[in-house]
Amino acid sequence: MPSLSAAVALAFLLAARTLAAEAEPLVDIAKSCPGIQIELRYATPRNITGKPIYPEKARALVLPNVAAKLNRAQRTLQAFGFGLKVWDAYRPKWAQQALWNAVRNPSYVVEPIGFGSLHSWGAAVDVTLVDLDGREARMPTDYDDFTAAARYEYAGGDTEIAANLNALKHAMAEAGFQHIRDEWWHYSVTEGIKEMAARK
Repeated sequence: MPSLSAAVALAFLLAARTLAAEAEPLVDIAKSCPGIQIELRYATPRNITGKPIYPEKARALVLPNVAAKLNRAQRTLQAFGFGLKVWDAYRPKWAQQALWNAVRNPSYVVEPIGFGSLHSWGAAVDVTLVDLDGREARMPTDYDDFTAAARYEYAGGDTEIAANLNALKHAMAEAGFQHIRDEWWHYSVTEGIKEMAARK
């Protein structure tokens, strides 16, 4: 009988394959976006639930057009002495349900019903900045900080944090990503998603 971790890993893989069969195949950021760091927080206890949701060896998967935009943002950031680190990408609906169960606040977590989260379509990423040595840059908050301090519009007075956040905003907007109000780290792509949903 497979272990619990093996069963979760299999469920993660099957969910990704199901989405790929229904829409576009997802691609692995580690392979499609060389140089971009990956630290899937939901494969660790460092998230709002305080425990891993994903299997330890979960991959960061996205739609091909999202990967292309990440590469474009990475090139822009390198000119400023930064790079991207991905905290989350494709999120199966069962993982979205686990987050919803932990937070139950629609201002911060999308309930996994109907269309659900863009993460569950492989169309959203959660990212931060690293310097060229791979060290995380100072940003407004840590990941999964569901307070006003984590909003896209920085209200603090730290000039270094403001400059870092502006660099991230500029690179992601220039690459074609959209943002949301309450999470400075969350970016998404909506092109073609409604058509994908209609085919499902």
